[in-house]
Amino acid sequence: MATKSELVARMEEVLQQPDVERSAEVVDTLKEAFEELVASEQEAAKAAAAELGTEAEQEAPKAVDGQFPPPAAQPQLPPQPIESAPLTDEEDKKFKQLLDAFNTKVNDIRRKRQKEEADNLAQKQAIMKELRELISNEENIGNAFQRFTELGEQWKNIGTIPQQSYRELQHDYSQLREEFFYHIRIYKELRDHDLRKNTALKQALVADMEAVQRVDSVREAEDLVKDYQDKWHQIGPVVKEDREAVRDAFWNATRVVYDRINDHYKARRSEHEANLASKQALVAKVLELVKQAEQEEPRDWKVATDQVLELQNAWKSIGFATKKDNERVWKEFRTGCNAFFDLKNAHYAAIKDKFKAVRLKKEALIAEALELKESTAWKQTADKLKHLQQQWKEAGSAGQRDEHKLWGRFREACDAFFRSRQENFAKQDEEQASHVKEREDLIAEIDNYTLTGDRNADITALKGFSGRWLNGGRTSPRDQERLGRNYRNALDKKYGSLKMNDDERRKMAFNDRMEDLAAAPDGKERIEKEARSMKRKIEELEIEVRQAEENMGKFSFKSAAGAAMKKEMERGMEKTRQEIQRLQTQYKELIRSMREPKPVPAASGGEPVQE
Repeated sequence: MATKSELVARMEEVLQQPDVERSAEVVDTLKEAFEELVASEQEAAKAAAAELGTEAEQEAPKAVDGQFPPPAAQPQLPPQPIESAPLTDEEDKKFKQLLDAFNTKVNDIRRKRQKEEADNLAQKQAIMKELRELISNEENIGNAFQRFTELGEQWKNIGTIPQQSYRELQHDYSQLREEFFYHIRIYKELRDHDLRKNTALKQALVADMEAVQRVDSVREAEDLVKDYQDKWHQIGPVVKEDREAVRDAFWNATRVVYDRINDHYKARRSEHEANLASKQALVAKVLELVKQAEQEEPRDWKVATDQVLELQNAWKSIGFATKKDNERVWKEFRTGCNAFFDLKNAHYAAIKDKFKAVRLKKEALIAEALELKESTAWKQTADKLKHLQQQWKEAGSAGQRDEHKLWGRFREACDAFFRSRQENFAKQDEEQASHVKEREDLIAEIDNYTLTGDRNADITALKGFSGRWLNGGRTSPRDQERLGRNYRNALDKKYGSLKMNDDERRKMAFNDRMEDLAAAPDGKERIEKEARSMKRKIEELEIEVRQAEENMGKFSFKSAAGAAMKKEMERGMEKTRQEIQRLQTQYKELIRSMREPKPVPAASGGEPVQE
């Protein structure tokens, strides 16, 4: 489609043509194309205003000087003709000026032609009046013929006259000329010469008129037939015996040309009517697409849009419709297309708002991920990042334009953390592998330890093994259970040989644990952590007892098997209560140790002082 600048340039070219009146159809085509561009800009402005209006609606309107702003603009009607449309830019003004100049120029030409035709008509009527007087009153044939010739020359040199007066005036003029020649005696030699000359001229016009039948351009044929008729009427009478034959030949040839012209315009009218029917069918199709889009939003707007664009291309391939209907059916088609694209724009505006909301949410997730990027709290941070990744998936798409870039930034932040964590874990794996070897060596040393028989010395030795175990480095969870089981089995064998009961063993192990915790640089924090862990364990066991008591209330223990099951459940509950009691005792000792001041060495020897 041509641009505004191209249409303005084409309009300027039309105005430079000598006969601008014949360019009326071209100007109408340029005007329609320009109005379509103006309509497209108006629709684009309306879409932009609608988008701005969506943001403006977030705030309540405020009164200015006691007046509230006007309500939002209603949907626009189809664009106005350029003559009455608002001029938004310099190209609009330039095209309007050129169009006005064209109309002014055409109107001036028509007014001038009308005046010239009226003047010409008056001149020809004066000539005819003088001819009548010449025929009636002139007795001098020489003078009469001379004046007759002069009047004929004047008649030929007078331009066109109003079409409605042409035929009658020309007929009367021809009759006067024939009357002059046939009612006034002239020199026979001159009359015969003129008659033969006129006969030859009119026979030549017959041949010219017959040649017009073979002219391809109907417009050219119209101009020629009119020109030849004017020449025919300007030529005087012919030889009497040839008059009817020449006249009939000329007018028969003229009639054939007019029949062809009439057939052309009849076919053109039929073509215009067929074009009108085709355009009305396209209007019906586009309105059906609009109706479907209103009732149920298309699954694929691209497919629906392609259908509308196909209809628009089909419209361009159809020629003009009948003059009275062409503008009307075009407005109907344009209104339907505008309605469809309004629906489409509203759909994508909603998607754009949705994408904007998702984009803002994902930018917030990226900001959180960047804050966690350098964290060394591996477990907690990994959980947070996994949660952010889940939120990312649930947020949906931010649109083809932004989604890939946002995901790249988010993934880079996550990958940076997990690379650091992987490098740290790889280092830990190396350390833990060495700690596994140390603990396996310690277990082997416990297995190989031979009791001395001195109970206190053996207990001290075994406590030393426990201390070394507690102070040993961390191992991976997959090795911890195996090593712990082997460690406990090794100690149990040694303590079993010393014949210590379980209570003594547990108490001693707890005391050892307390001593190890207290001796650590962060002993207070470790004891607090141990107390919290123990409290949670007590709460879990108490819940377990309550759940067992509730379960016992749900069963019937009347049978022997039921009684056995009840006894087993009671033993289990009693064992759990004892464990709770033992842990509560240890918990109290932990709390008491946290409250007791930690002894520190005296500044100058002597007794230790309390912190």
